[in-house]
Amino acid sequence: MNVSIIAAVARHNAIGRNGDLLFHLSPDLKRFKQLTSGHTVIMGRKTFESLPKGALPNRRNIVVSRSADRTFEGAERAVSVADAIRMASEAGESEAFIIGGGQIYAQALPMADRLELTYVEAEAPDADTFFPEVDPSQWEETASDGPHLDPKSGLTYVFVCLSRK
Repeated sequence: MNVSIIAAVARHNAIGRNGDLLFHLSPDLKRFKQLTSGHTVIMGRKTFESLPKGALPNRRNIVVSRSADRTFEGAERAVSVADAIRMASEAGESEAFIIGGGQIYAQALPMADRLELTYVEAEAPDADTFFPEVDPSQWEETASDGPHLDPKSGLTYVFVCLSRK
């Protein structure tokens, strides 16, 4: 089973602010839906709680939480990222996507096979959540699409796929 991390990353590896995404770029959100639909998505509790409509439809949702008494409507609970990946693998999943947040990304990076990143050319000085550093000696760019200009926000972004060497 492939383990993929998917994230939108601004300058200085910024990814979030106050429990929300930094940017809501329609093409990025559409790409997220297209790539993750039909697969397992793995996230932390805060990311799950930030989803506007709860569990993501057409996907198996697994929330990583150490709290044994916590339940998440429409989602399963795993005690660790490794446990969530094991659950997806044992279910015969071909690919699982790690969708956040910062701590979950950091824990998952050593286990990931692929990174599906949207690099947003923007500063986010008030960001409070960050993507882990990606060691270029361990990853190679296998696809890139862009730069694109989002007409709504005026932001420039590039879709990049990195695969583990």
